[in-house]
Amino acid sequence: MLQKKDIELIREVLDDDNGRAFETLMKRYTAQVYGVALTIMKDEDNAKEVVQMAFIQAYRQLDSWRGENFGAWVTIIAKHIALRLLEKEKRRQTEPIDENTDEQAEEYDEQREQRLQNLEQAIEQLPEQDRKIIQWHYYRKIPLKDIAERLNQTENNIKVRVFRIRDKLKKLISSC
Repeated sequence: MLQKKDIELIREVLDDDNGRAFETLMKRYTAQVYGVALTIMKDEDNAKEVVQMAFIQAYRQLDSWRGENFGAWVTIIAKHIALRLLEKEKRRQTEPIDENTDEQAEEYDEQREQRLQNLEQAIEQLPEQDRKIIQWHYYRKIPLKDIAERLNQTENNIKVRVFRIRDKLKKLISSC
């Protein structure tokens, strides 16, 4: 019995949603894809995972296949997946481990607390209506549209005021 060509199997998958046709493609190219994945990953379990991911991605993107050699195409997919996984693992392993984390966290908390105090002091220096706008918008999460209605102004006017108030706050904080 003659083997069906890759293109015939792919047409069956795309046109008839024939799972057996894709299974045939998988059986045909699994060893090739696994070999490449194992060469890159250097670990059998990770290589098997790459093979699964590559065939899943190939199936999902089968309509973008342009008639090139299917085995080469799915192998390239596997290669890209394997390299991405290795890069991700390398980044995870090279993240610096800092022994002073507790001290740094405490220092960060102190700095954050100081910034918040400076912000509160700056807000207290604002005119009453500006202070209300900031408190309503940022603390109570009242939308600008609702603030505009409360103050009988347009929403755009309130947006401009918030922008200007924030500028004032930055200047007041920098002078603390």
